[in-house]
Amino acid sequence: MEEPARRASLRVVFGIVALDLIGFGILIPQLGVYGVKFGASAFTAGLLVSVYSLMQLVFAPVLGRLSDRYGRRPVLLVSLAGSMAGYMLFAFAHSLPLLFLARVIDGMSGGNIATAQAYVADVTRPEERARGMGLIGAAFGLGFVLGPALGGFLGAWGGNLAIGLFAAGLAALNLALTFLFLPESFERGRSPAAPVRTVRGAFSSLRLPVVGRCLALILLFTTAFAQMEGTFSVFLLSRFLSSGPVPLEGGLFFLAASAEREALAQASLRTGWLFAMVGVLSAALQGGLLRKLLPDRHPLGGPAVPARREAWRVVVGFAVTALGLAVLPLAPTYGWLFPAMGLLAVGSAFTNPSLSAVVSLHAPAERLGAVLGTYQAFSSLGRILGPALGGWLFTRFGSAMPYGTAAGMLVAGAAVALGLGTRMRMAGAGAGQSS
Repeated sequence: MEEPARRASLRVVFGIVALDLIGFGILIPQLGVYGVKFGASAFTAGLLVSVYSLMQLVFAPVLGRLSDRYGRRPVLLVSLAGSMAGYMLFAFAHSLPLLFLARVIDGMSGGNIATAQAYVADVTRPEERARGMGLIGAAFGLGFVLGPALGGFLGAWGGNLAIGLFAAGLAALNLALTFLFLPESFERGRSPAAPVRTVRGAFSSLRLPVVGRCLALILLFTTAFAQMEGTFSVFLLSRFLSSGPVPLEGGLFFLAASAEREALAQASLRTGWLFAMVGVLSAALQGGLLRKLLPDRHPLGGPAVPARREAWRVVVGFAVTALGLAVLPLAPTYGWLFPAMGLLAVGSAFTNPSLSAVVSLHAPAERLGAVLGTYQAFSSLGRILGPALGGWLFTRFGSAMPYGTAAGMLVAGAAVALGLGTRMRMAGAGAGQSS
């Protein structure tokens, strides 16, 4: 692919992922509200959030394998049509089963992020791979900043009808952009991947040198980070906004006094501000600022081999995120949460694009889509496990325990990441690569 066409394709992929994540982010703050509206318990309302990631876990490897056989473009087109159908169903849902069906359909289609990653890997050179993956990370940040804000406005104005129709409109726009402006990137000369049979086959990626360790690392990182995401608003409420302990009954928080109901509203608002800051900072770093602040050179001097350079950044990312999680429960006031959350944004910006770059550099070319699909599936598994683990630790041992546990997990992960360089040398990964 010629350089101008390659750059144009990357811009289209960025737009596709950004619109996709804005549509997903619109629903995040509203799912529990509409679950309860249709008679769900607190536990069932939580399942509405988890089912999306569960479907991603199952279908991301399948979509990746399909993209290895039939090309990236047709898989993106079909999955975007599926997202549009899921959002339309959400718009007109008037019962709990229909809400679940809408989330199942959208989760099945949401595995297209791995296909977008495979597209980026197809059209970028090895030394540019992390920068291309950073564009996807920046699109994630943009989606998670704009999405929840739009969702709150649309929900107050027109309920799930307005939210669903707007998100479906974004999916339709995405479908048109992909059809009109995104050429196929898959090289037909490659050997076709094995036929799609079971999800279990995708987990053969764990046996690949280097890739298996990266899969374990993304599962560990996402599980730790999701512990914070799943408990943060409750932590904020209990530490800074509630006049006393926040009791739990049947999974719901009961705050009888009007002052406490106002505290709930403030917790939602302030959580939004903090997560918006994390999204903006992470998007800026992954969009190019990180590479300017940290030149593509080995920390001991000299040019860095691309994969080992990214492995070093993974270590830094785990360490910085662990520090942020460790200091977060020590914040004496709400204002001190901003620098702690800033550390999380920096750590995430280091970790996510670098890990995906290492995976893309070490996956066999004929299995790239399948491996990235498995990578996305492990990330989805972390988003299923993390909130459940964090919530259990919070209620069983106190508000600080999820953050201390997550920090400890990431310290262990940093030690594991230190061994990536050794794994690469054993696999002969550095041969022939240059920055």
